Amino acid sequence: MFAEDPKGISIEIMGKQHQFSCSAEQAEGLKQAVDSLAAMCDDIKQQKGMASSERALLVASVNLSYSLLMANNEIKRYQHGQDALISTLKSALYQTD
Repeated sequence: MFAEDPKGISIEIMGKQHQFSCSAEQAEGLKQAVDSLAAMCDDIKQQKGMASSERALLVASVNLSYSLLMANNEIKRYQHGQDALISTLKSALYQTD
C-alpha cells in the first residue's frame, strides 16, 4: 500500500495510486492517516451502499473536516476555561500580597 522514496511516499487509496511529498519524519504519520482514511472510505461505501469511490472520499473528507472543527472548538473552550482560571488565581494571589 505504501512505497517510500526520497521525495515522499506513494500510497494507494480505494485502488488508486497517489504520490505525496513529505519528509521522512512525516511519512509514518501520513501512512497512519491514509490507513484511517481508507478504512473510513471502505466503511462509508459499505454502510451507505455507495458505488462511487470519489463520493465515499468526499463524505469521508467532510466527516474528517467536521471532526477537526469540533475538536478545535473544544480545545478553544478548554483554553478559555484555563485562561479564566489562571486569571482568577492571579487575582487571588495579588489580593493576598
